[in-house]
Amino acid sequence: MTKKIYIKGMTCDHCVRRVENSIKAIEGVSSVKVDLQGKVATVELSKDVKDEEFVRAIDDAGYEVARIE
Repeated sequence: MTKKIYIKGMTCDHCVRRVENSIKAIEGVSSVKVDLQGKVATVELSKDVKDEEFVRAIDDAGYEVARIE
């Protein structure tokens, strides 16, 4: 399963690493790739993860989720 998470507030590579690390810490995340230009994280999951967990992790990292597909 793949999810795309659109994120507001990222401006640099430091932001990308911060968001990637916050998402990787969620149980069930197999891999994550953040595209700074598109402001989107592509997340591969090994099990179902509720959208609220992504919102909370990204919020804790200091960014805002615009939407999840």
